[in-house]
Amino acid sequence: MIKFLLTFGAGVYTGIYITQNFEVPRVDEPVKLWDKTSEKVKDFLDQHKKP
Repeated sequence: MIKFLLTFGAGVYTGIYITQNFEVPRVDEPVKLWDKTSEKVKDFLDQHKKP
């Protein structure tokens, strides 16, 4: 349990440090990500559809 908390804390600290000191683009909302993913999958399936 302590190992998990230390790893989690280090990850949070690293993420905060990187966000504050580097230009990190924002991530889209989950709904937008799902829409983009489903659109790409649909396009892929349409391209590889057997006649």
